[in-house]
Amino acid sequence: MQKQASKSGFDFPPALFPALSDSNKFAESALKMPTSIAKAMLRYQVEGLSFLQHRFQRDIKLMDDILAAEKTNDTFDVISDYCRDAAFDYAKEVGKTLTINAKFATDAAGIVREEVKNSLNDTAASTIAP
Repeated sequence: MQKQASKSGFDFPPALFPALSDSNKFAESALKMPTSIAKAMLRYQVEGLSFLQHRFQRDIKLMDDILAAEKTNDTFDVISDYCRDAAFDYAKEVGKTLTINAKFATDAAGIVREEVKNSLNDTAASTIAP
């Protein structure tokens, strides 16, 4: 007696999901977005560490300048300059972070656009070919 395999509600014909019909294409598709995300995260880390290194060097210079200041007015000028430079540096860093965000969004949109195009081409090809 032959047993018939039970069908679940999740069995879909491969023609509805062309990306699943070719496992190499599916694997390639599945890796594009996480790879793009990892690349953006690494860019954030590189930029953040570079920024921190620069700010720590400026902090050390502030301490040296305060020690070298001879008068109270000189100390006030040193601290004022430091605060002004820090505000500028932070604003510049926000700009760099927004640039990374824009690059990531552009890359993600390109990946999605390419996947949709490939999916539509595969669907069209599967409907034409017997």
